[in-house]
Amino acid sequence: MGSKKQKGGMTPQIENALRAVARKCRKDIRTAIEGRPKSDHDRIITAILDHHAKTIDCLPPDTFRPKSWLVYYVRQIEKELRK
Repeated sequence: MGSKKQKGGMTPQIENALRAVARKCRKDIRTAIEGRPKSDHDRIITAILDHHAKTIDCLPPDTFRPKSWLVYYVRQIEKELRK
């Protein structure tokens, strides 16, 4: 019995795993930039995204780099939480 694939060949299990990492990444970003000058944000965010992207390196379909998937899901979660 196989997993039902969504668009782009991604299974619900892979999407859930990506979203879990993205939630943790978003939390780490929010904590790290709190109270820091905006000029430091890019450097901090890039380092955190790079760190978390390593944990999902084998998960996403081969369509984009893991960091791109992570950025996408961090933004999606941010949008969902703003509603």
